[in-house]
Amino acid sequence: MGEKLIIGILLLAVILAGFACISLCQSDQTQYAKNDSNKTTTEIVSESSNVGGWISHKLVLNVLSKESQDSVMIYKTVSPVVNKEVTLEYAKIFNVNGTFLSGTAGTVIQSDDLRYAIEISKESGLVIYSDFRRPNVKQDAPEYFPSDEEAIEAATRFLKEKGLYPEGATEPIAQPEYTYSSGKNITYGQIGVWYNRYLDGLEVKGTQLDVGVGGNGDIIEYFANWREYEPYKKYPVITVDKAFENLKSEGVYVGKDSQDALVSIDEVYLAYHTKAGAYTENYLEPVWVFKGNVMNEDNKAVTDVEEYIPALAKEPTELISK
Repeated sequence: MGEKLIIGILLLAVILAGFACISLCQSDQTQYAKNDSNKTTTEIVSESSNVGGWISHKLVLNVLSKESQDSVMIYKTVSPVVNKEVTLEYAKIFNVNGTFLSGTAGTVIQSDDLRYAIEISKESGLVIYSDFRRPNVKQDAPEYFPSDEEAIEAATRFLKEKGLYPEGATEPIAQPEYTYSSGKNITYGQIGVWYNRYLDGLEVKGTQLDVGVGGNGDIIEYFANWREYEPYKKYPVITVDKAFENLKSEGVYVGKDSQDALVSIDEVYLAYHTKAGAYTENYLEPVWVFKGNVMNEDNKAVTDVEEYIPALAKEPTELISK
């Protein structure tokens, strides 16, 4: 929820510049490959530090090699249509009646009682529905939560009934999102139902479709950074070996107490990666995804890592906005 809160605050700050300020709080790879069948172990041993902690270049790659994928489809990002009519359509879906505002960053409809809001980003088409009185202690304490399965069913049914279930949405997971009182006692919260997305069999990292399910199965939040794409043409990709060399050069953050930590990479695959809703995106970027763990001195995993390395051998410069 914290990431979405930050995105919403920034979006509204720009949208409502010059207007009476409305306070909104809102939460912002598939084939791995080698050309032999041997297990590959590659390592370098230098480390560097930064203010927030250590960046380790001591990486080891432990994956069974597979045949490399030499090209991938590039998808051009379609500019969203964001205007009063579109915003009113969403307001009708979520039953939000109130004042329409438009700014350079996007549009907003705030209910007259200031309880509900619809926000849409002109940059990405990011859509947010917020109920500022939910979750709360009386309605959304954990004892009122549906089960994970019931939350997924409620969220999926809502999306389909309202015409909001996008093509390519799959693999919903339920993730409790709690607010804690002083100490560690849970006071209230919601169950966030998140949906994954695939194009051409590759996962689209960074796409966000989250439906907040509160007590009694009520839908109390909607957050969709789900850009539209159209296929452009295939482009060559770099090998896993080259991508791993690039990752070693960049290094991996391992925390403040792990200067000499080894990073063990155990999974590599090709995926797409979309940008956050506040940023311009010209095309959907293919990336090599490296997943593994930071290891301690006893060779025990202490934290997991997931790193993205750009996969294109050359950039489609013709798609980049000037």
